[in-house]
Amino acid sequence: MVALDLRNPPSAATTVKEDQQFTIFIDGVETALHEGVIQWNGGTVTLVSTGVLAVDRLQHVLVRGGGSGDVSFTRCGFAAAEACGVASFHRCDAVRADGAREVAVRRCRSADVERAGVVAIRRCKGAARVRGAGELHVGRCHEANVGGCADVAVGRCRAARADWCGAIGIERCGSADVSRCGAVRVDRCRAASVSGCGSVAVRRGKVNVIEQPPVCQEKPMYHLVHAEPVYAIPLEISSEIKLQ
Repeated sequence: MVALDLRNPPSAATTVKEDQQFTIFIDGVETALHEGVIQWNGGTVTLVSTGVLAVDRLQHVLVRGGGSGDVSFTRCGFAAAEACGVASFHRCDAVRADGAREVAVRRCRSADVERAGVVAIRRCKGAARVRGAGELHVGRCHEANVGGCADVAVGRCRAARADWCGAIGIERCGSADVSRCGAVRVDRCRAASVSGCGSVAVRRGKVNVIEQPPVCQEKPMYHLVHAEPVYAIPLEISSEIKLQ
């Protein structure tokens, strides 16, 4: 059952900025919301204020647009945000974000993020996959798979993999596989492999460092919506192993 509840009916004086308009797809059905609440099969989509959208308990939902607006998802099945300003997900199943300035994910089953500015992912039961982020923090996830990010911190994950990143720190992970990154720091991981990176610093744990000659690539390391491309071509390979 679908119901549209316009608690604040639109008037001629109502003005919504184009960069704060959302297009919503619920179970494949497209709709636009400028004011009020959409009720759909036990879930709701609420326009809290201009440019601020809240989505609760929907099985399959995609929010597109609202470039400078904020959208939050709570207890949804599959939830996705495209070209939003800030996207946050809490206790959802599978989540996806593309082209957001900021992304926050907490206690979701899996996360897939592409082309974002600042990303924070915490306590995913499954895999957290990130491609093309400026600043990234991943903690307490089953698996972290990272590529083309500028500044990365991964902690307390069962498995971590990173490729073509700038600076990356990995702490207290079961296994780690890092390749073609700039500066790498490994702290208290049970087993880690580092290959083709600029510099490597190890505090504790077992690390296998493989030095490879730099490979010229025309493809940028990452390309963000809000940042210029950066090329991760190591000019000199030097490994510094520190054990304490």
